[in-house]
Amino acid sequence: MALGLAALATAAATGAAAQQRGLRIAPPAGYCVDREAHSGPGIVLIGRCAGVANRPPAVLTVAMGKPASGLGIADQGKALAEFFTSQAGRAALSRSGRAKAVTVLEALTWRDAFLIRWRDAAAGRGAQGESWRAVLGLDGRLLTLTVTGTAAAPLDRDEGRKLIEGFVTAMTSANRRSAQGGD
Repeated sequence: MALGLAALATAAATGAAAQQRGLRIAPPAGYCVDREAHSGPGIVLIGRCAGVANRPPAVLTVAMGKPASGLGIADQGKALAEFFTSQAGRAALSRSGRAKAVTVLEALTWRDAFLIRWRDAAAGRGAQGESWRAVLGLDGRLLTLTVTGTAAAPLDRDEGRKLIEGFVTAMTSANRRSAQGGD
């Protein structure tokens, strides 16, 4: 990532939620959408809210697919595990695009999401080498949610898992309320 990871890890955002492609982007408590950082269409960057000290600094991302891209994904845990442990899957996880740089540490299903934890030897400057990703379908779209600590304050396994699970919960809760006519 070209932008300063430490700066992104503490987002200068106001308000925790945002709307993107018809989905509510709802980070876990203590994290905010960074409205000034842009990574591309369908990708949202999130960091710890400014002034929040009781949450670990981390970079969270949301990447969204097109409508109907996530239909049936909840039942694909085994296929996703096979893909992400393959050469093509590890290359997709790597920041350098090199499969050899990635070691898959865990792959499991949690609720309706597929979770994967991996180590990337090609982690960007300022980024922790280990990350968590959730793959899930939400409102028919394929979503990937990613959590990465900083090199200066890496997340341990349990912190990372708790944060990715909180991220999945926040996103599904916000969009369930939105679909039911709530705010």
